[in-house]
Amino acid sequence: MIKKVTHIMHEGEADDAVVLGWFDMQKPHLSAVSDKGVEFILKVSASHLHANDLLVCEDGYRICVQKGKDEVIQMRFDDAISFANIAYEIGNRHQPICIMPLTIMVLNDVALHPLIESIKEKQGIHVQLIHDFFQPSGKAHHAH
Repeated sequence: MIKKVTHIMHEGEADDAVVLGWFDMQKPHLSAVSDKGVEFILKVSASHLHANDLLVCEDGYRICVQKGKDEVIQMRFDDAISFANIAYEIGNRHQPICIMPLTIMVLNDVALHPLIESIKEKQGIHVQLIHDFFQPSGKAHHAH
């Protein structure tokens, strides 16, 4: 039987856990399967989930949200101009982006593949696909 999440708590004991990537943690409507195989649906007004949130089902069953690693494209740059140009291009595509010193990380999204393929050929830009925790820079990616 599919459980329905009725509300979210921020403290307490959990009966189960679910590992979610960044994108799934942004959804106010979600269906997923917990670590113990419990199917559940989430339809709440929260803008997004956080690590360690407790999803409380209508029968009192509590599922702890754990942040999972995402498939991420990491780009390291030898110079600031190339770095700024690619950050600008990604921003124009309204994609979440994690910016660090001369490094950009984005979720592996098919919408970015043509851009990523074009920069793989350029000298001074090092591209690799990794599994890591994704946390975009800034607060632009919320309900607006």
